[in-house]
This record gives sequence, C-alpha cells and structure tokens, in this order.
Amino acid sequence: MTTKSATQMAETYGLKSAIAFNKLLVKCGVLLDTNKGYMLADNLRGRSLVSVIDMPYWLPNGIRATKKKAVWTDEGQKYIYQRLARIGILPLEERRDLFAETVSITKALWT
Repeated sequence: MTTKSATQMAETYGLKSAIAFNKLLVKCGVLLDTNKGYMLADNLRGRSLVSVIDMPYWLPNGIRATKKKAVWTDEGQKYIYQRLARIGILPLEERRDLFAETVSITKALWT
C-alpha cells in the first residue's frame, strides 16, 4: 500500500501547500475544518480512505518523540481523484498530457 501525505497530494494537483489542498477538500465536502485541524466528513469515516501513522521528530533536548499524522491510502487517493475529476480538477500530470494532446490535434488540424 502506498500512502501520501496532504503535501504530496497537493503537489500531485499542482497546489502550493497541504493547506491549500485541504481547503479544496473542505469545499468539496471531503474534509471538515475543525479547531484542531482537518478531519474526514462524517459520511466518509470508516471507509479506509486515510491511515494514521506515527511521525518521529526530535525535541530540542535531543529526545525522540512521535506525533500522529493522517496519510491518504490508495483507496483514499482514488476517491479524491474521482471526486475532483467530477468537478474538472485533474492531477498536474494529466493536465500536461491533455495540453500536449490538444496541441498536437491543433497542429494536425492546421497543417
């Protein structure tokens, strides 16, 4: 199983940050914006869209600590792709491919 962080997902869609990506998902009804951060919308919980992992980090005194971090599972990535594609938002790579295809079709029409 390949998981991706919100930052990695943002990069996939050509967004500048995880915050921008999460705000997009809030507008689409995938996430809820809470006082403590973001969480899956009620109707999506329990569907294995995200997994929680322990992220290690170091405290200033040199002690290793961990914090919980949600990452998107393969199933979650597929769900987001389908949800965003419905409203015309595609991953950056697909937009590049679509642009290249449009350019070659246009060239073929005009030559």
